[in-house]
Amino acid sequence: MGVKFFGQYLLEKNIITPPQLIEAVEYQESKNLKFGEYALSKGYLTEKDIERIQNEQKRVDMRFGELAVKLNILTSAQVQEILTRQKNDHIFIGEALLQKSFLTPDILQRELSLFKEDQSQYATGEIMIPAGAANPEVIKSMVDLTQKMLQRVAYLNVKIGDGFISNNEPRKNFLLISVSMSGNLKYEYVFSSSQGISEIIASGVIGEDIKGGSREDISDGVREFCNIACGNIIAKLSQKGKSMDISPPQEVVLSSDGYDIVKGRKAVYYPLVSPRGDSTLILIEG
Repeated sequence: MGVKFFGQYLLEKNIITPPQLIEAVEYQESKNLKFGEYALSKGYLTEKDIERIQNEQKRVDMRFGELAVKLNILTSAQVQEILTRQKNDHIFIGEALLQKSFLTPDILQRELSLFKEDQSQYATGEIMIPAGAANPEVIKSMVDLTQKMLQRVAYLNVKIGDGFISNNEPRKNFLLISVSMSGNLKYEYVFSSSQGISEIIASGVIGEDIKGGSREDISDGVREFCNIACGNIIAKLSQKGKSMDISPPQEVVLSSDGYDIVKGRKAVYYPLVSPRGDSTLILIEG
């Protein structure tokens, strides 16, 4: 089964086609404006304010509105007003598919009910730690902050799949970025992503669309994302009394024999599922 989004579920059942899902997702994104876009339209924020808050979000684990209040840029009342408007205007992918006439109301109702039943075990959104993994709370922090940074930096809504332990090397992918973490604990933080996901992440980091850009630029963007994520992880762990340092992110080179990064060590694999495609977070112990 595995965790999935409703659109992916419909694709797997051949109820919609890939082009229909892409069109519906783009339509949905055009309707579901970001917090900053609402605040800008109300005249509560300037573009410079938004840039300042977004840059600060890369360093602290806080939501956009919370941070805007802390920086004395917005009031709590303004934040609540925008959150209410966001909630009222929000449309789900099923509604987008319905409005694009890719689904009928009866099919939507039937499949949504079946989907909720299929995904009931993932409804809580809790990050599950596989048996045998050391430092469960540390792993949970790493996964949680990676998920949050994907949302805040790259605007990728990600669900966390079932984690599992393996000493096998990762599968071939467009990019494999590694960050060494050492101190009280020692981990290798590895992020594996397809070209499409890599382009989305790099665009979010750089602040402009680089789809179809050079591989070097895309790699730079994803490496910076990993640097941001790991920086937040280190800050969070320091609050829990764990002192750690990180090395500069490096792209892992694929040889004819595959990757050589796990090297027989214990690695915890987490699938990261999004409407735009999937990626993988690999946390290697020792």
